[in-house]
Amino acid sequence: MGWLAKFTNRCILTLEMTADEASSTENHDEALAAYSAALLLSLTTPNTLLSKWASMVLIHGSANEALTAAAKFKLPRFVIYRVICDILEGDGRVTEAVECFRQMQSELEDRSTHDWRAQWELDFRGRCVEKLEKLGDTAMNSQNYDAAIGQYSDALALDPTNQSDILLKRSEARVVMGSWEEALSDAEQVTELDSSSYKGYERKDATLQAMGRHSEAFGTFKVMLLKLEQSPDPHIQLLQQYIDATSTIRRAIDQTIRHMPRVLINTTTSRLYDKPQQAAAFEELPIYDELRSSMTIRLDHAHIWREVNKFYRYVMFSHRWEHGEPLFQRVENISVYELESSSPNIKLQTFCTFIRSLGFQWVWSDTCCIDRKDNVVLQESLVAMFTWYRGSSLTIAHPRGVWSQFQQPGDLRKNIWNTRAWTLQEYIAAETVQFYTEDWKPYLGVDMFNHKESPAIISEMQQAAGVLTQELAVLRPGLESVREKLYLASLRSGEVTLLAWTGRAGSYNTCLPSDLTVYDQLVPLHVPQPIETAEMDSMVTALHATLPDLSQVVMLHSRLNELSSPFFAASRLRLPGMVFPLIGLLRTLELGSNSDFDVYRATTGVLGDVEIKTTDDLSGKKDLLLIHPWISPLLDQEFSYGAAMLDKTMRALRFLARLRQPFGALLLVPLSRMQYRRIAADCLIMVQVREEASLTELMHAIRMVDIQ
Repeated sequence: MGWLAKFTNRCILTLEMTADEASSTENHDEALAAYSAALLLSLTTPNTLLSKWASMVLIHGSANEALTAAAKFKLPRFVIYRVICDILEGDGRVTEAVECFRQMQSELEDRSTHDWRAQWELDFRGRCVEKLEKLGDTAMNSQNYDAAIGQYSDALALDPTNQSDILLKRSEARVVMGSWEEALSDAEQVTELDSSSYKGYERKDATLQAMGRHSEAFGTFKVMLLKLEQSPDPHIQLLQQYIDATSTIRRAIDQTIRHMPRVLINTTTSRLYDKPQQAAAFEELPIYDELRSSMTIRLDHAHIWREVNKFYRYVMFSHRWEHGEPLFQRVENISVYELESSSPNIKLQTFCTFIRSLGFQWVWSDTCCIDRKDNVVLQESLVAMFTWYRGSSLTIAHPRGVWSQFQQPGDLRKNIWNTRAWTLQEYIAAETVQFYTEDWKPYLGVDMFNHKESPAIISEMQQAAGVLTQELAVLRPGLESVREKLYLASLRSGEVTLLAWTGRAGSYNTCLPSDLTVYDQLVPLHVPQPIETAEMDSMVTALHATLPDLSQVVMLHSRLNELSSPFFAASRLRLPGMVFPLIGLLRTLELGSNSDFDVYRATTGVLGDVEIKTTDDLSGKKDLLLIHPWISPLLDQEFSYGAAMLDKTMRALRFLARLRQPFGALLLVPLSRMQYRRIAADCLIMVQVREEASLTELMHAIRMVDIQ
């Protein structure tokens, strides 16, 4: 080595020592000048000296300032960039380091001349990606989502390959910031990078939920579960934490609609929906997918029930039938708005439109929501009617002929609506009732949600029903005694269907049950069932051919038709019917029987042998009677809408055919010469008029009885 080289090295060493000493005393300017002088003398690449100089420049300066100042040194440009990048990265100034690195890549196009340079770049990228991810995590934990997205984005820009975890984190941050599409794109990139992993689908599911695309979210959730099941990794254990809420939601739906009417009108589609269709309707709602996709970790039963109950709120229609009402078969396959224009059809259509405007999804009208040609459906409806009204969210009462412009107090009391047998039962059963005029305005302008709380309404109902206002005001569903319900309903048009029960009698009158639950279940059929048209025609033809004197049949029909309607007076029920004395009553001994009731057998000349099961002791009782009280169906007043068009003989023959159908009789025991009480039977007393019974015997059976 020549003298000049040795001298230069000694000067460089001296300058470096001087700079180090100045740096230790924080004399930055002197240190920087000494380091710069040493680098100007250097003819090689002094990495350590360059690092010291760059560190001093970067204390108060930027990377660009350092790069500009380093231009005077006779050093490779890459070496300068590398040193500055390493110092910035080592000092935690990762963002500046990354920016400097990008600038180097832009300035120095030849990046592959040396393996060591490629290795450095790879190591540098790895260190920066790791630090940027940590900075992003810190920002996420501090809820600084913008900063987190920036850090994660810088990390991904440095190394876009195999960075699934960072993509997942950026997706989560973007969801919080409302950048839905970008968040979804990140999640989908993860699924593309590793289609066998569940993580991308998990993040995609969460993103789609946040976007409100719940159906797609649940589909993605299903794919995620499949990936977990197929994974050979311990991740399969995570499967236990995920839940499919579908069965829980469907169970809530089934339990909710179980006690609702069999058929309802959907106010959105304006079509009839049976139970399966009612259940399926909820599954077509966005909330159904939302509930399923949002409850993959934990079930929120309260939320499920709240949404299900809200959707299945239904409104009942209490009105007076008129000619031409739209029946089930007419509406079964069309929208109610496709019905031809007529007064009854417009009434139904307006009702549906009005209830839809109130936000209810379901309505029920007894005209089109009961298939009267199906005997089982009809009987179920009669039994469950009180329960349906009780379970409704609202009942709309529609007194015809009352117009808001001309209405006067008392119009409701005098309206034909208050003469229908079942309207007061509907009024009592429903928790909430609203009265609307012909033009669909609140009756008397009553401004409260529940018109049953209106003194004016209560007063008119009290006058119409003939009971005290105080008693009417406190009638609510769930009363143990139903005497008021039957009493009030029986004052109207002779309706006695509520006598069709088995079990224990109440204290008000023995014809009334002690508990409402007898109407909550489908009990054996008391009332004679309708006869199909073809069968009726055949029976009438046979009777016409076998009866020698049809005038007696007409007389029998007329006599029964002339009976007064049933009514209550002084706690006694005045009941019309056909009465049959029991003969030879005997209690049977059944070996091994542990039942709470006794079994008795007897006979009648008209009905033949009879079996009675009751908790009452009938031993020694005399003059027991069975009564057939179902006069309305016998006379074709309920089940045949064309009966009025038939001549007297034909109507009488149809009556006789129905009279020979099985029916549930009521058992009566005399209290005095003219008064009886009903004996409650634990099972239906099913009997049938014998074909050999004479018309004279049947004629003698017709009478009115007083029952206490």
